[in-house]
Amino acid sequence: MESPQQILEFLDRRFDAIDMPCFGNMNIDYISSRLLAFRDDSRWLILFNSIAWWPSGEGLVTILECVGNCVQGKQGFDSDRSLITGRIKYDEMPNDYHVTVRGKSIPLSELNIISHPDLFSEHELNIAIALLEDYREELLANREEYGKFIPDGLTEVLALDEWHHPNWDCLPSQTESFPLIAKVLFTGNPNLYKPLTNPNTDWRFWFPK
Repeated sequence: MESPQQILEFLDRRFDAIDMPCFGNMNIDYISSRLLAFRDDSRWLILFNSIAWWPSGEGLVTILECVGNCVQGKQGFDSDRSLITGRIKYDEMPNDYHVTVRGKSIPLSELNIISHPDLFSEHELNIAIALLEDYREELLANREEYGKFIPDGLTEVLALDEWHHPNWDCLPSQTESFPLIAKVLFTGNPNLYKPLTNPNTDWRFWFPK
């Protein structure tokens, strides 16, 4: 197994190459993410399971991005690693939005939709954020969906819904979380990861852009 320092150097290179998600991306709005870490004696892989609003793409989308020394296919985003787990479509007649999650229609009256005009203008994004309260798990990719990107023989050693994520002026090695994640990948001991007091994965940290 590579040393923690080698893992961090690998992650820094991949982040520089935009092979890891940057939640401040100007083209994709990351709404909520989960980090999953896998390893065996010589291999390691981090999978980012993210709910996002992609205005120029499919709209509401679940993106899977893989980084590690055993990724099958491209590092980061690959063409077969996005899912449509929900939809938000504007209907001119009757001037309303049609929302579904896993094919189930979700009435807007069931959602606590809060406008954020100081942060962004898209109402669809307000709806997507409101869906997190009751439908986050359904919008995230499930084990059957993301498992096909995990090489056989790897064991999940860490799952995080909150962590300190890098941005354009802060590499993974400079964050609080990724040096700890590298130690977990090296040892296989999840107890080496300590929860942080100031995670930044909540969508609010990345607006306005």
